[in-house]
Amino acid sequence: MKMDFRHSSELVIPISYGSTEVIETGRWGFQKPETVLMTAPCQEACPAGNPIPQFLYLAAEGRYDEALRALLRENPFPGVCGRVCFHPCEARCHRARYDESVSICAMERYVFDATSDRSVDIRPHRNHHSKQVAVVGSGPAGLSCAYFLGLLGHQVTVFEARTEPGGVMRWGIPEYRLPKSVLKREVRRIVNLGIEIKTGVKVGGDLSFDQLMDFDAVFLSPGAGSSLPLKIDGEALKAVWRGKELLERINSGGRIRLGREVIVIGGGNTAMDVARSALRLGSRVTVAYRRSRDEMPAIQEEIREAEEEGVRFEFLIQPVRVSLLKNGRLAVKFQRMKLGKPDQSKRPKPIPVEGGFVKLEADALVEAVGEAVEWSWIPQRLMSRGLIDVGPSLLTAQDKVFAGGDAIDQPRTVVTAIASGKKAAISIDLYLRGLSSDDFLSRIEVGNQGSLSMEAYIAGIEQGRWPEVKDVVPYERINTLYFEPSGRIRERKLSRDKAVKGFSEVNRGFSPNQAHASASRCFTCGTCNYCSNCYFFCPEGVISLDPLLQSRAVDLEHCKGCGTCARACPRGVVEMREVS
Repeated sequence: MKMDFRHSSELVIPISYGSTEVIETGRWGFQKPETVLMTAPCQEACPAGNPIPQFLYLAAEGRYDEALRALLRENPFPGVCGRVCFHPCEARCHRARYDESVSICAMERYVFDATSDRSVDIRPHRNHHSKQVAVVGSGPAGLSCAYFLGLLGHQVTVFEARTEPGGVMRWGIPEYRLPKSVLKREVRRIVNLGIEIKTGVKVGGDLSFDQLMDFDAVFLSPGAGSSLPLKIDGEALKAVWRGKELLERINSGGRIRLGREVIVIGGGNTAMDVARSALRLGSRVTVAYRRSRDEMPAIQEEIREAEEEGVRFEFLIQPVRVSLLKNGRLAVKFQRMKLGKPDQSKRPKPIPVEGGFVKLEADALVEAVGEAVEWSWIPQRLMSRGLIDVGPSLLTAQDKVFAGGDAIDQPRTVVTAIASGKKAAISIDLYLRGLSSDDFLSRIEVGNQGSLSMEAYIAGIEQGRWPEVKDVVPYERINTLYFEPSGRIRERKLSRDKAVKGFSEVNRGFSPNQAHASASRCFTCGTCNYCSNCYFFCPEGVISLDPLLQSRAVDLEHCKGCGTCARACPRGVVEMREVS
């Protein structure tokens, strides 16, 4: 519940939507109220550590510039993440236990879109320890590392082998999900920090690894830019494509004819992007996956939208051979599979069904079963089990060389890449200051799942004000009496007929009214948003509150310790503690 003091002519009355019998009184003097700010579970679940309650509160107030700045302090890609993130935050949203989760991802996009007509940038901090840092790769990890190093006042040069920066965001995600104009705006903001991006420079060719050692520190973030082969007979045929290469051709504006019918092999996000892109090129599409739908690693919304657009799915089949028919079409022989015990991926292992085969015909086959990084230029001493081996601070076996993104052992998503870029930037800054990351990273953790706060790091390293590590607020601390049930707000979408006719963006975002309603649904878990409940419910009148200045004070000398303010707090930030 929110109180608005800006209109003094209005009478503001706190309203409970349930029984107030649970509000106890009578602990006279043994306890006093204390503000205890906590971490919201959604923020803990966000790999980038987005300040979700803060930006949603600002958005609900219509303060979109401030909301965007709050996001930019922790994430350089709100416009991208608001479109392509798999939003683990929403799975942890406490509102989901009350009715439905808040549309956090869509709100991140709206805040970005609502400020598109003006410049909302973050200025770099002065750094007397400023050094020269090289970043290899301009995907989400590399650009995030460069961005945060730029915020910290370092001089950064990014080396990119392709003609434009962005990595998977530029070359791997189709326009109908992520318009190029959105990415260009995000990259422009990064460049405005003084970051230099040198495109068309291939490390290992145009620039040697040894030359990188001329920099004071190096961050390696080569993306997984090539598709893994199926290693079956016939995959070298002309009509057999690799998923990443096909998407790159499409994103480059190349003319492609796949034919009337296309089979896509795989169950991940690349397979979904390929399938939906092939639909837009005029093909009928079938996705073949060796496990069941429940095991598909793709984002569930992408699977559902692919189905809605007309993509067919064949489950529990695995290709074993491709051959060319006399009419020029492809014949793909599949082995039927059944599910066994979980394997290393913790999913049921697909097992061949003896004698079970099926044959499908198509004009083209697209393999989208995984991606690989090109490792030839990276010294073997840095490698372990097919990836760059890093420690907790992302430092490799070589002094001053750090790594992240697709090059290390972590999920290959945009937001986890951003998180590794942020962590690397903080670790590099500490390294250049001659400080140990072991002493500082734990001080800026957001919850217990590895997310870090850049805002907390800057406040600590520059001002010596290290915040206390906050516990994650449990659902039981949220006083749901003061929230009215409401349904989740869903984004507007293009109709199916319009969507499959081209590569226009499918999700159209929120209207202003939808955005306000969606942001207002946030419980603001563990964070005071100056709702005024404690002020109005206090029977002794010992609480002074000024929402405009965001200040609150309790006259502890005259407080009777009844606990009414704590029980009336919707967000669990007022706690009664014994007087020492």
